[in-house]
This record gives sequence, C-alpha cells and structure tokens, in this order.
Amino acid sequence: MTQSQRYRIRFLSRLGAVSLLSLGLVVAASVAPATASPGATPNGSAGGSYVAIGDSFTSGQGAAPWLAGPCFQSVSSSYPAITAGSSSYREALNFACFGANTTATIAQLASIDGRTKLKASLVTITVGGIDAGSNQVLQACAPDPASALCAFAVGTATANLPSVGPDLVSTYSAVAAAFPKARIVVLNYPRLFDPSFPSAIGPIANGATDALNSVIAGAVAATGNPRVSLTDVTDEFAGHGIGSTQSYISFDPINPFDPAGFHPNALGNTAGYSAALRTDGAVRGR
Repeated sequence: MTQSQRYRIRFLSRLGAVSLLSLGLVVAASVAPATASPGATPNGSAGGSYVAIGDSFTSGQGAAPWLAGPCFQSVSSSYPAITAGSSSYREALNFACFGANTTATIAQLASIDGRTKLKASLVTITVGGIDAGSNQVLQACAPDPASALCAFAVGTATANLPSVGPDLVSTYSAVAAAFPKARIVVLNYPRLFDPSFPSAIGPIANGATDALNSVIAGAVAATGNPRVSLTDVTDEFAGHGIGSTQSYISFDPINPFDPAGFHPNALGNTAGYSAALRTDGAVRGR
C-alpha cells in the first residue's frame, strides 16, 4: 500500500475516539465490541424508548469515570445519560463504544433485541470520524503544521472524505430500518479548538471537523427519510473549545495520555450535545 493510499484510508480517525496519545504516538484505533450500559434494560419503566449508538462521542469517553469494559462509557455524564435524566425519557440504552466506525455501529444493532427496536421512539447517533481517519494527518501535522508533508496529508485526506458519505447513508438507513417507529437523530462533531489556542494544529483540526460535518449533513439529506434528521452541535460548542476560558472539551496538558482527551467533558455533554437536542426539539423536559 502506498503512502498516498494510506492517507486516503484514514482522515479524522480519532475525531470519534481521539486522545492525546494519538497525537503523541499516533496509535491506531481499535474497534471494540459494543455493550449496553448496565442497568439500562428494555424491561425498565422507560425501556428502550431512547437508544444511543455510535462512537465515543456518544459513549461519553471525555467524561470519566467510566463503566467497566472496553467502550469508555461514562457512568453518568454521557450526553445520552444527561439527556435521559432531564427529559421525559427515564433512561437511555447506550450501546455506543470507543473506536466504533460505521461497520461497528451496524454491529451494535445486532446486539439490540427486537422488542427494544420496536419500542424505541428516539435513537441518537454519532459516527463517521473513525471511517474518515486522522492518524496520518495528525502524524504529519502535529510536529509541524506548516510542513509540506502536513499539506499533502490534509489535501489527499480531504479529497478522500466524500467517500465516507455513502457509508454514512447506508448506516443511517439501516438504523432507521432497525427502529421502525423511532426518530433517528444524527449529531455531528464540535470544533475541538478555540481560536485562541496557541498552535496551528487548531485551525487544521477545526477545518477537518467542518469538512466531516458537511459530509454528515449531506448523508442525512441523502437518506431521503423524514425520520432521519441532523442536530448540529457547533453553535452550542462555539467559544468553548480547547484554549477557551470555559472549555467543553476534555484536555489535560499535564497528562498527555489521558484517554478522555479531545472528547466533550461533562459540561460539553450537558451544555453542548444535550442542549442541542433540546433546541432542535428532539427531547422535551419532564
């Protein structure tokens, strides 16, 4: 496989499961098995009326502590948990997992029983970052964002980004088919860096996020399914990226190996993701 091909295979792979470890060492993401949050069972009072699937932005990786297991599911501060706790839904079944791409998200559907699928009235999902891939871009740009190698990596990866669209369309359509009575709400990704962050990596990462979000919006529209809609979280996160006075993104420069890094923290999941769902009318308060 040529270097160019490798760049085209991966572009924002840590945007769905990113950490400072990937910036420093550029360790490839692994796709872990999906599991539901303990205690959230389809036999509960609210049952599977709200189901969350997808990658680590839905699992709550940036808001430790986490449940036991490989998925970095926040104990109580993922956006699905926060949304359920402050809405008409009493609980959320969260199947989202660190490292999940579109293939793994489809596999999550297989782990959900048929009764839950029929009963669900709301499904939320974040996915696409892993499919797009970022390891080569980060590897090329983190040491020197002004280098020719960085420019080449960003250029070739951006050119490849539209190929992610068809996979997203297929995934969203499969989710809608699996949950025939549910509203399927696709959430996109926040810009990770505030303009004040003192590094050129900020504009590069934010530009990549914007490009991915455009593909996500196009894929939602391409499903042609009125039950599939997009909730844009970028307004809620504006002014609250890394480097701002009140960041909604987990970032600890003293601990560069913190797996929570580059994911929404509890405040981001509350005032960012959950607030966006309320603004769009996807959920209502109790």
